[in-house]
Amino acid sequence: MSFFEVLSPVPRKIDMGGDLPLRFTTRPLLGRVVWPLLGFVVFVVLPVGYALDQRMSVADLREDWLLPLSVTLGLFVSVTHLVRCLRTRLEVVVTNAQVSLRGAGALSAFTWDEPLASYTRLDCERRHHPDWIGAQDEYCIAMAHREDPERNIVVHWGRDARRFEDRLARYAQLLRLPIRREQRALAEQPRRAAAR
Repeated sequence: MSFFEVLSPVPRKIDMGGDLPLRFTTRPLLGRVVWPLLGFVVFVVLPVGYALDQRMSVADLREDWLLPLSVTLGLFVSVTHLVRCLRTRLEVVVTNAQVSLRGAGALSAFTWDEPLASYTRLDCERRHHPDWIGAQDEYCIAMAHREDPERNIVVHWGRDARRFEDRLARYAQLLRLPIRREQRALAEQPRRAAAR
């Protein structure tokens, strides 16, 4: 398992909580609202402000067709992307019997229900990024689906090792699932020792 192979599209530093039902809601595209707003200002507000400042009549706008075309296309594209960013939402709910994922907007394909019995274990991964400035370890806990890895659910993702261990023990107790730690980290230890 790799962090980026877990296909429930959730941002970093998530934690569903410690009691059933586990619940997580996110709006992953909300941070991208800036780009449609910028497009709206550049292609709609500025041309309209220019036309008003120049006191352009409707006849002038018919002759200079590029300005109305820019405003129309800018309005369509920026409003479409703005609505997409605001409507996109993902909600994950894990109860003692069922796992539900509800996506809206751009994530509407991510909508399904599964019985909890379809999940076989909790997969854990620790990732270290030595090339990052101020590199920290990242920890992930995901519920592994028996047949379809696209239905794996991330229940915890963060950088605090103590919180990771607490959550891992709590989720294993709540969900009654065995724990499988990533073997890659264990396999790298002899290689590191041999390199020294």
